[in-house]
Amino acid sequence: MNKTIFDEVAVLWAGHLGAPWPDDLYRVDDGDVVGIDAAMAGCVSVYVKSRGVLDEERSHVLHHGARALRRILPRLRGEGAVYVRRLIQMAELINEDRRSAS
Repeated sequence: MNKTIFDEVAVLWAGHLGAPWPDDLYRVDDGDVVGIDAAMAGCVSVYVKSRGVLDEERSHVLHHGARALRRILPRLRGEGAVYVRRLIQMAELINEDRRSAS
């Protein structure tokens, strides 16, 4: 585990937990943002609670979730865009941490 990456994810995660769900994300017509958010949040939660440990399956969920959210991001504005960018950033950081530990 890279402590710098872990600390950054932990700060982002704390902010994410305190953020309200942006209403505009309910109106996204390309992909199940609610489902993607739930799946990715579960993976990030495991990473933070286990102090930087994440299995291959959850890493895969983060990778694919971030890819799906990147396709949606250009159509978002305001809080919805901020919320989605934060999820993508956490996924990228966690997967970078896993790659550097290998």
